[in-house]
Amino acid sequence: MITFGLQLHRRRCAQALATLLVLAVATTTCMADALASVVADFSTARGQFESGRAGSHDATERAQQLFSQLLRKDGDNPLYLAYYGSTFALQARDSAAPWTRIKLINQGNSLLDRALALLDHSSPSSSGHAATPPRPTGTAALETRLVAMATFIALPDTLFHRRAAAKREYQLAVASPEYASAPPDLQGHLQYEGALIAREEGDVAAERAALQRVLALNPQSVNLAEVRARLAELH
Repeated sequence: MITFGLQLHRRRCAQALATLLVLAVATTTCMADALASVVADFSTARGQFESGRAGSHDATERAQQLFSQLLRKDGDNPLYLAYYGSTFALQARDSAAPWTRIKLINQGNSLLDRALALLDHSSPSSSGHAATPPRPTGTAALETRLVAMATFIALPDTLFHRRAAAKREYQLAVASPEYASAPPDLQGHLQYEGALIAREEGDVAAERAALQRVLALNPQSVNLAEVRARLAELH
């Protein structure tokens, strides 16, 4: 009886372990599927954003809707917030009424400021304060700063005063530990925005150096013919 009881106990333990393993595999699979879905949704939204940046009003509208949907699932994601905020600037570009442009740009800037504040927010200590989301790192943080600086530098500084903020984000990005290991395309695009900032400031040497770094990195997201033409003008 004791032997039978031990065998039965072992059999039940084995069955329980098998059930736990099946549940663990199922949970891992579901998590992987969910992650793949989020990545696909983000990729689609970013693709629409790039089409909007190239001039498509419809793509801008669609990008705004898609990033809004992503934010419903992850409302404190700085990268989503940055892209979402930048869609308002694209809408402003396509708007005919000056007062509408200003309203949209202010909306976008508010979202971008929130995204950058989340990036710079330190993780909570065990002091009893409410928990905050962990600060994003890696390419997500760099891309968030890139979207913000690209939006800020495109705005008239005499009206919106965002050039200094764009320069700050550029400096933080290229000085970060993540920059050296970032993909060349991301590095190159950051340098391109740095060149635009230097151009706005009238710093020819800094602009030339940044453009030369762009060419060395050979980013696919930048018009290199435009970069070469500008360098020819500077020599």
